[in-house]
Amino acid sequence: MPSDSVGRQGGPAFASGESLHRAADADGLPQVTRLAAYGLVVRDGRILVCHISPGSAGAGLWMLPGGGLVFGEPPELGAVREVEEETGLVAEITGPAMVHSDSGIWERSAGDVRFHHVRFVYPMRIAGGEERVEVDGSTDGFDWVPLDRVRGLPLGDLVSRVLDDLDRVRGVRGVGGVGGVGGVGGVGGVGGVGEAGGGSA
Repeated sequence: MPSDSVGRQGGPAFASGESLHRAADADGLPQVTRLAAYGLVVRDGRILVCHISPGSAGAGLWMLPGGGLVFGEPPELGAVREVEEETGLVAEITGPAMVHSDSGIWERSAGDVRFHHVRFVYPMRIAGGEERVEVDGSTDGFDWVPLDRVRGLPLGDLVSRVLDDLDRVRGVRGVGGVGGVGGVGGVGGVGGVGEAGGGSA
């Protein structure tokens, strides 16, 4: 389990999107619910992933662009906002969300809590924007990684699960374009992690 540091993916370390319920479960543990939204962008056989920065929960892992929802924020708007915050790119949703729901016990120094984590993953295309790396945030770069190579990276659990979903439904590993999932040309690889323009992993 991650430490008490604030995080977005890879474990139940919560920031935005967090709701702490005063009612306790039968075991006396407080209950925490977190809602988060992410973008799934595949273009020319490459998937857009972000690198978690040092000091954030899951540091060093690669994740989908996304994070916790602001109170009252619709998940589809939160997903678009998070993609722009972490990459500078303006995204459009192209299909319905995949929803992943997890629960368990989060062990932390301040006291254990029982958590429920609900994550919405929206297929998207890139409609515009200008690439930039998030400054002083939970990510320090992003990249377009070939689908047939991305599993060789240290991935957050959500990325692995989404790839499994795609493999089961479409058999898309190594194939460019996934039904409604996709992006537009003209956007290169990352600044900050990987090589700009090349999208290398």
